[in-house]
Amino acid sequence: MRLAPCALFVLVSISTASAQTPSRSQLALTILAGAVTGHSLSEVARQPVAVAGVPGDYDTLQLVREISSSIVVGASATYFFSPHLGMHAEISYLGLPYDDSCTDLHVSPTDSGRIQEACNDIAARSGAGGAISLFLGATLRGSPAGTLSPYLRGNIGVVSTPHSYVEVLGNYQTNLGPEPVLVIQDPGPRSGAPLFGLAAGITQPLGKDGGYQFRLELRDAITSFEQVTGAADPATLLAPTEIRTYHHFSLVIGLDVVLEKARGRRY
Repeated sequence: MRLAPCALFVLVSISTASAQTPSRSQLALTILAGAVTGHSLSEVARQPVAVAGVPGDYDTLQLVREISSSIVVGASATYFFSPHLGMHAEISYLGLPYDDSCTDLHVSPTDSGRIQEACNDIAARSGAGGAISLFLGATLRGSPAGTLSPYLRGNIGVVSTPHSYVEVLGNYQTNLGPEPVLVIQDPGPRSGAPLFGLAAGITQPLGKDGGYQFRLELRDAITSFEQVTGAADPATLLAPTEIRTYHHFSLVIGLDVVLEKARGRRY
């Protein structure tokens, strides 16, 4: 007869334990940093450059431009409307600097060295960039109260492009200081472009109170650049261009500061 109360007590205990769920983060601010990959952008195999003061005489240069790998630094906020679905917004420094190479293929005998010096200056420059991204999107979270919580994200936003990715310019030295040699001009540089993205990652609580979380995320930022597709006219300095879309993969780590939690069920 005593077995019945004991069995009832065990069943109630199991039912109560299964009904209890721990609290989960609902609102978090994230500080993040990481690295983003680069890619080739454009190549002009033979670019004629007019020799000053000698009509019809040209030097010939080979120009290559690449988007260099760079760092990512930013901050974001995430709010969950339900245990699994939330919304996030982020502003970050995406970098995307360009790096040029310039090679003299033909040097005119009448060239004073002005164009060669400008070509060397073009090749010596690096790191021109500084793109800033601003986007928002949806976050789909698994195991919201687990030790490790995987998630997927979709992003949409804009990325700034404060420098022209078309213009090519180098300096040569004179007695009065550096003077520019414009090889390719860009009369209407783009100031920004749409950005789309996908990301996957995990979060892990730090400490027993869950006030902080570690975040590891792999993301793909998809945006476009205007690229040079052929040699510029040496008289007008205008080159044919096209808009092309590129994938920029990055790996970031972050620290979440959990500002608000959703309480788990206690019964």
